[in-house]
Amino acid sequence: MKKTICLLIIIISVACTNKKDSTTPQEITQTTKQSAGVAVNTTVVTSQQFHAQVTANGIIEATNRSELRFKTNEQLDRVYVSNGQRVNQGATLANLDNQLLENQMENAQIALNNANQKLLEEKINFGYGKTRIDSIPENVQKTLFQLSGYQEAKNRLDNATILYEQTLLKAPFAGTVANIIVKEGNFITGAEVFCTLFTHDKLDVIFNVLESELAFLEINQKITLHPFANKEIVYSGIITEINPMVSREGLVRIKAKITNPDTTIFDGMNVRVFVNKPIDDVTVIPKEALVLRSNREVVFTVQNNLAKWNYVTIAQENNTHYAISESVKVGDTIIISNNMNLAHDADVIATFIEPAAEKK
Repeated sequence: MKKTICLLIIIISVACTNKKDSTTPQEITQTTKQSAGVAVNTTVVTSQQFHAQVTANGIIEATNRSELRFKTNEQLDRVYVSNGQRVNQGATLANLDNQLLENQMENAQIALNNANQKLLEEKINFGYGKTRIDSIPENVQKTLFQLSGYQEAKNRLDNATILYEQTLLKAPFAGTVANIIVKEGNFITGAEVFCTLFTHDKLDVIFNVLESELAFLEINQKITLHPFANKEIVYSGIITEINPMVSREGLVRIKAKITNPDTTIFDGMNVRVFVNKPIDDVTVIPKEALVLRSNREVVFTVQNNLAKWNYVTIAQENNTHYAISESVKVGDTIIISNNMNLAHDADVIATFIEPAAEKK
């Protein structure tokens, strides 16, 4: 029995010894690296020109945009255009049923012709047969018009023409047609919108900024924007209007002209607007350097291979960088990676990276 127990003890000892010796060189190296510190990337704090940035959501509006209506109520006879079609100024877009008015206009033209003939006869009777009507004394002109009925006939023709023209809907400017819903044969009133006409090649963007951001904006200042639907397409613009009133919500309305519109941007499209203003000699850090600790902004610097915790105050920001007003100084080495879970005085293994240029 004793021999059996001794044999079991010897077997267990040999197994434990083999397990200890099974540790690989790679595992030993990894353990050594972990104990040496956290691998981080670092860069240096610089002073440079910082592009303070105001961002806002905006809506595209056509510079010329009009909802077109007929001036009278009648059945829609013909539609000559379709949605998306481009038209020239003065082009007829549609017309109402106007046969009766056309007949009245023709009768009025006949009546005017008869009155004109009567006028010529009266001119001869008054001894002004070959004299131009505008060369005849004014008091004689009035008498001739009254006897011939010329002025009355002309007024009737003008009235008939106006009523006829109200059945025609024409483009007040060159543009693109949209929002045609009514169909031929339907009754339409003057209160209903027949279509919308807008200039596709002349577009503005309307956006609101906080009154605290108003100091960064000025007329003729350049902006950039991109549609929410496609962030890869970037358009340029120039601020043309700053509304001199602040809304109850503390917002100011801004209008900018888009300088490079194309066929992929439409009236009513939602966009993101960026307004940049350069500020010289600002302490700048990349956004990757900043982390939150207890709801406060913190940047880790490196001193003697130790991570040092620094509270900072942010003055401005843009897409890629923060402008710092206090705490870290120009020339300090800061950590820009693996800093989310760092602690103060943690050991680090730093790899230096040259400061990246600020993207406007």
